[in-house]
Amino acid sequence: MALTKEKGSVFLFALMLVLVGCSTNGSTLAEEKDEPARFPVEISQIEMGTLTSQLSLSGNVMASKQLPVLPMVAGEVKAVHVKNGDIVERGDIIIEIDVSDIELSLSQARAGLEAAEVNLNGTKAMREQSIRQAQMQLNQAKELYKMLNEAEDIDIELENVPEEFHDIFHRLIQSNMPTEADKKQAKTAVEQAEMALAQAKRTEQVDAASASVKQANLSVEMAEKQKKHAVVRAPIGGQISNFNTSVGAMVSPQAPLLQVVQMDEPVVHLNVNESMLANLEVDQEVGVYIRSNNEEYDGRITYIGIMPTEQSRAYPVEIAILNPEEKLRVGMLAEVLITPSMVNQEVLVHVDAVMYEKDESIVYVTADGESVERRVITIGNETSEWISVESGLEVGEFVVIRGIHQLYDEALINIRNDIGQSFGEKIEEPLESEDKESSSENEV
Repeated sequence: MALTKEKGSVFLFALMLVLVGCSTNGSTLAEEKDEPARFPVEISQIEMGTLTSQLSLSGNVMASKQLPVLPMVAGEVKAVHVKNGDIVERGDIIIEIDVSDIELSLSQARAGLEAAEVNLNGTKAMREQSIRQAQMQLNQAKELYKMLNEAEDIDIELENVPEEFHDIFHRLIQSNMPTEADKKQAKTAVEQAEMALAQAKRTEQVDAASASVKQANLSVEMAEKQKKHAVVRAPIGGQISNFNTSVGAMVSPQAPLLQVVQMDEPVVHLNVNESMLANLEVDQEVGVYIRSNNEEYDGRITYIGIMPTEQSRAYPVEIAILNPEEKLRVGMLAEVLITPSMVNQEVLVHVDAVMYEKDESIVYVTADGESVERRVITIGNETSEWISVESGLEVGEFVVIRGIHQLYDEALINIRNDIGQSFGEKIEEPLESEDKESSSENEV
């Protein structure tokens, strides 16, 4: 019985110790719950710097020159001199078109020209004859008028007088003195002869005949050009492409026969946004990477458009490939690697410091090393490691670069990297070490 009482006393004493211990632990936990949580982070200071990494733009390889070849006349193909893949020089014959109908038109045009020239020569001869005859009649009328004005006792032989003036002279001879009516009639005859001469000198008929000759000449020239155009030649040197015409086929100016492509100086065409123009300038050296054949070529910017395209509002840029090879083909995808020609000092922030929420770029800034401020910033260009800040951050400020995803505005922090000395804090182990220790404790 005594032993039982002793055991009961021991049990009660142990129970009291447990209760006291639990009370102490509960009090400690309550105190810990009352203290706000601190999040372990690493921070970095904002500095000025430059983004000098290469920019990558996409474009397409194009021929330096690429011209469609269209026949100037319609007709049947009589001969073919090239095939796809052939290299031609400017002026080389590509095809010949049958000229039978063209030669008939040419013969007809030449005959028309001969007829027009004969008509012109006849018109000129008739005009000259009319002028001579009118001039002679005018001279006679003037002589008569002069004789009437000066006639006093002058013997006049009628055979020397024109027939139309016989009556006048007959009366003159009879009266031996011309009347005023006679003089007026002679003057009128002079005026009529002058008008006849002026009419004979008019050139309308000759001009019309000359115009007919010119028109006939043009018809001959057109027929000769058609005959010349029946031989289709290469407009530039290059490689034949998209050619599928054979002897006997009908061709016309409405459909191109083929393409002549010059690839000895290929170019890359690309479109760039307005923000990229500051990084580009004419004659700037660039790299051109062709992914399909895994080759890189030297390039040079030859053209930067002054106006954007209507569809994309981007500016066209052309880049000449300086060391081309026969491997290049029109339309190949090209990646243009550009080192910016203008490098400016900018406010830089590490990429790990920036979070993206909807359309906003967010960073967490600490001014005292104890808490953070959620801040929206405006960013510019970026590389794989750094982002330029256009607004929202100042040089010298501190931002969180690790542990950012758990933070919120005014959250308390515990700085775990050496930069914490800037706030007079005790330096603790890096965040990675703590993560490992926490992981080990959890496993235990």
